[in-house]
Amino acid sequence: MYLAQKPIFVKAKVVAVNVYRTSAELQNTVNVSLPSGTSEVIVTNISDEIEDKSIQINTNNKNISILSVQYRDRYQSAYLENNNPNGKRIKDSIAILENLTAKIDIERKTNEKTLELLDKNQALLVGSNTSSVAQLMQLTEYYKTKRNELSISQLDINKKYTETVLKIERLKNRLKANTEIEETLSDGVLVLKVNSTTAGNAKMDIGYLAESVSWEPFYEVKGTKLTEPLDITFKAKINQETGLDWKGVKLSLINARSSKNNNAPIMDPWFLNSYKNEEKVNRTYSKKDTVMKETRIEEVVMVGYSGFKINDNQLNTSFDVDIPYDILSNNEDHFINLKQIKVPAEYKYYTVPKYNKTAYLVANIKDFNKYDLISGSANIIFENMYVGEARINPNLTDDKMSITLGDDKKISIRKEIVNDKASEKFFSSYQEKTFTYDLVIRNNKKEMINIDVKDQIPLSKDESVKIELLQSDNAEFDKEKGFLTWNIKISPSETKKIRVSYKVRFPKDFSISNLN
Repeated sequence: MYLAQKPIFVKAKVVAVNVYRTSAELQNTVNVSLPSGTSEVIVTNISDEIEDKSIQINTNNKNISILSVQYRDRYQSAYLENNNPNGKRIKDSIAILENLTAKIDIERKTNEKTLELLDKNQALLVGSNTSSVAQLMQLTEYYKTKRNELSISQLDINKKYTETVLKIERLKNRLKANTEIEETLSDGVLVLKVNSTTAGNAKMDIGYLAESVSWEPFYEVKGTKLTEPLDITFKAKINQETGLDWKGVKLSLINARSSKNNNAPIMDPWFLNSYKNEEKVNRTYSKKDTVMKETRIEEVVMVGYSGFKINDNQLNTSFDVDIPYDILSNNEDHFINLKQIKVPAEYKYYTVPKYNKTAYLVANIKDFNKYDLISGSANIIFENMYVGEARINPNLTDDKMSITLGDDKKISIRKEIVNDKASEKFFSSYQEKTFTYDLVIRNNKKEMINIDVKDQIPLSKDESVKIELLQSDNAEFDKEKGFLTWNIKISPSETKKIRVSYKVRFPKDFSISNLN
């Protein structure tokens, strides 16, 4: 009979993990010896962050049938107490001491309140209510004795409280050290009802989805000289609190979120919300007016450091790490080097004097798609100096990707107003303003620089306001956006000037607030 048999306990071992952006699929194996008939198998060391509905169990034995699977966050048994202590005695001692600390703290606070009460009522005890010198001396002696008694008691209580807190701290440090040495195990279990037609050994593969896991890409970009390629190290930052350690596991990093909704979107009819102009103010919208948004699955290629494989399927692309890794359940970031590559780059300086007088060094990378990069933050180091953090974004439609490597203090930039070329004229029906200025760039470096300078002139949406570009010193002019762009080369210790002049004509009764 099934009820007459004792439960069979077996410990799950995490052997591989598919890490999504905000969760992970934990793949476990167990080996169990089953008698003939129906048995209850208790699989221990299951994450308490499990998604119950995601459990999948496969076995290589055709004689075995899994009748039912149930997850429990804990399972009371002498076996688990003896075989899964994980610092149990230390934890029990901490719990006892924390309870004792709470009691001592209550006693300490009660003593403090009693002392406060005694001091506040001192005048009442030894004041005008005393009818004789004898009574006054008696009350004074009582106050003195009682206060000394409470004060000495408070010293003992404070000492006991401090000692208990220190003991708890030492035990927690021991527990932490013990945890670092031993594998962190979870209290969660799977209760299986298994039927086997014959007695024998069986291997079971158990997979399930767990929360409290995340990973994100991270880069370290190093540059040494403007004549050498960038050294880019691509890393993964993994954090997990599944309640159990991953020791020597095979990792697959997937640049997607695990899908819990497997229903394909259904398209509804698209009705336009039409109305007369006078109805616009009184119109109210209901939820039925909203349109279903398109559902997309992000599909990006991962890259590897040494010994890697990129797998593509119809839903996403994953990166498989062949080297086994230890990822502890300690809510700390674990870094994995995925790939280190040298990337040829075209270096240019870039400045927009209108916003700030700074020259930024920018590395332009052509054919960046062949490096299989994905979006992520990057620490930028140039000439052995940390210059800041930037973001790598390869999801572009341009033919090149730009990475800002920081600003260069050896390039000075200023804007000088040319007053004798500026004017303000008034006519009978309109007024006219002319603006002229120089953009001055000096190269204080020992080598020639190539710099892109960007500026702009205003645009008008009103036909009665006219803007005319008078001088731009051969700038590339985007008439639709009003952008001016120069690409210039400046030799060491050389200064170059770019002159910009434009004229704005508008009706006399017009006022323009943002004209400068």
